[in-house]
Amino acid sequence: MSIYDQREKSAYSQFEIEPQYARNDHILKWWTPDHDELMAHQIFLMQWAWYWHVTEEILKNTPSEQIEDWKKEDPLCSKYAWYNILMYFAASRAEQLGLTKAIRKPEWKTCPLCRLRFVEDSLPMPLIERLGIDNLDYCAPCLSNTILQGSGDNSAAEENILVYLQKLAELLGFVPTQDFGEGINDLIEIEKTKRLALLRLFQNKPTAKRVKEVFGSWLNALIKSGILADGTRLTARGIQTIAKDGHVCLSLGEKTIDDFLFDNGIKHEKEPHYPEGGLRGDFRVGDIIIEYFGLSGDAEYDAKTKKKIEICKKHHIIIIAVYPKDLINRDKLKAKLVPIS
Repeated sequence: MSIYDQREKSAYSQFEIEPQYARNDHILKWWTPDHDELMAHQIFLMQWAWYWHVTEEILKNTPSEQIEDWKKEDPLCSKYAWYNILMYFAASRAEQLGLTKAIRKPEWKTCPLCRLRFVEDSLPMPLIERLGIDNLDYCAPCLSNTILQGSGDNSAAEENILVYLQKLAELLGFVPTQDFGEGINDLIEIEKTKRLALLRLFQNKPTAKRVKEVFGSWLNALIKSGILADGTRLTARGIQTIAKDGHVCLSLGEKTIDDFLFDNGIKHEKEPHYPEGGLRGDFRVGDIIIEYFGLSGDAEYDAKTKKKIEICKKHHIIIIAVYPKDLINRDKLKAKLVPIS
């Protein structure tokens, strides 16, 4: 039985915390009060699961040369994995400082999907990350069959796939991406009632593999279901399609924004020119430029993004940057576009 199959016991066995772990002089040499605050914050955010990410957070907040010097000097690093040494040090120090007293006891709940009882700490870390520590309302078996990568029905019928896609698009209010629901940030900020509706719908979710088998591609399935207009096509930038107002959009993210502006009666211009550099934006509403930065992380794309922001600062133009995470629900998108909506 895997940790994703259980409801009644903790997903991870508690490791023994020894006081001497916190007496590592080689770590204390560079440890600061800010690191202690970092641990307290991680405990606040993740409760009993805090230590699984604490090493990563320590590395983010410590100069890399200090970490490298410590790894060379500490004899323990030649015997054990340095990553785990830091985790055990942090766990022991948090106990020593009394920080772990803030960890609440995991609650017993009834899963709305299967109606079975489960304890919160039976959920493995990938599921906790997707829901948030204060929203662990569903059991691991139900979630693992619906929101982990590759989950779903691998033999779903064509008609059922089309119905699923139509209901998903209606519930979300935008065109769903192929892996929606499986991303780590897809559900965490969605309102509880809507999240429950999505998870119930996900119980009928086809796998991406099955969609491709039946329709050839996710894009063809969206067109066949009527979610996207015929004539929509795949380009290097994304899926080119038509918004409700007839504007040509170069990605599903752009379509979501365009449809939002249209639905809220906000007049907007597509592909406006920047005052210099030969660059064009995604939308303009009055004197405000809206940019959908859907490819952030690509070096060339990020360089162009930086240039656009610099031009706006120079010419005192308001720019609203929208990212994929802002499209998760209409309320979040509205909050992002509040200056114009």
